[in-house]
Amino acid sequence: MSFMLNLILSAIEVVPSVLNCRRRSCKLPEHGLDPRIARYINEAGFEGLFKVPNLEVDHALITALVERWRPETHTFHLPHGEMSITLQDIEVMLGVPVDGLPITGAVKMEWPTLCLELLGHRPPDPIPHPHENTFILAGARLRFTWLDALFSGPLAADATDEVVQQHARYHILDRLGTILFMDKSADRVSVLPLQFLNPISNAKRYSWGSGALAWLYRHLCKASESKAKQIGGAVMLVQLWAYSRFPLICPVMRLPLPPVEAGPLANRYVI
Repeated sequence: MSFMLNLILSAIEVVPSVLNCRRRSCKLPEHGLDPRIARYINEAGFEGLFKVPNLEVDHALITALVERWRPETHTFHLPHGEMSITLQDIEVMLGVPVDGLPITGAVKMEWPTLCLELLGHRPPDPIPHPHENTFILAGARLRFTWLDALFSGPLAADATDEVVQQHARYHILDRLGTILFMDKSADRVSVLPLQFLNPISNAKRYSWGSGALAWLYRHLCKASESKAKQIGGAVMLVQLWAYSRFPLICPVMRLPLPPVEAGPLANRYVI
């Protein structure tokens, strides 16, 4: 009897579970960005990224695409052929700059000192606890909650230019970590990009789209492994790419209202 039961169970196809797509809300302040902050964001070349709406992630759709991903070729193997996400997709859909220098920099720095210099706040030292990770800054990864609490209030009317730049760097770091470089923890953001934001206008020299696409490819390859349960990276880009390539599966599209404002194609979808 037990032999027959084992034979039946072994014949049952194991259905893979839906991947947990790591995602964090990327809503702007209720009354929008302060014009003083927006000016620096535009100088950095991220005005398009800040026009991307806060969309819900379709975990089942992402999972279905990951099952078709082949790490050997970095392409989706579909019944009609191979397809992949390109730099043009990330530029058009998310408004991220793809021209410029590669994003290569230091991976070992005095990150607390850099946070103090460019964000105006130094992460506190960890409180030892046997069962909890109480590090606000673990390596080069900073807790979102600590950072959000520092910059949650409105910018003061008499804020100095240095403080305005600190707020702008926070918003840029938040968007980069939320939309482009999300890791699988979903509660931390890398402070590595800070070294490219001094001065803020320096960010315009780099190809952020190339770095984000490479990071996404890495996560797609890891998620395609049989034991993977979650995925990070720019999963919203994967979803938007699927909507644009396979219109029958996309949700209701938002009709452009005149005058049509220039911005990423992500704005056209109502999810």
